[in-house]
Amino acid sequence: MKKLILGSALVFGIVAMSAFKSKQADATITVTKKPNGEVCFKVKNDTGGSITLHTGSGTAPMNSGVQKEFCIQEGKKLTVAEKGQPGKLLVKVDGSIAGKTFKLSELM
Repeated sequence: MKKLILGSALVFGIVAMSAFKSKQADATITVTKKPNGEVCFKVKNDTGGSITLHTGSGTAPMNSGVQKEFCIQEGKKLTVAEKGQPGKLLVKVDGSIAGKTFKLSELM
């Protein structure tokens, strides 16, 4: 009888814990503009090839099919990296692009 009660309590505890975890996952909030002036947006590499982008403070390689989120200071630029240096302009970062997803093929 003790084993039955203990087993039932264990099963109930596991079910209760998994229900609690799934509620936590539902409470995700996406921030698109940070208080420090950074604007967050996504770029999907749909070009079929790898490319490296320059964020104004460094470079970010992107393989084909990859989607990345960038959080860049408002007023900075996202460009194609050419030998580690900024190249062709893709996006000038301002509040109007916050939370948007861009296809790399359309930016180029």
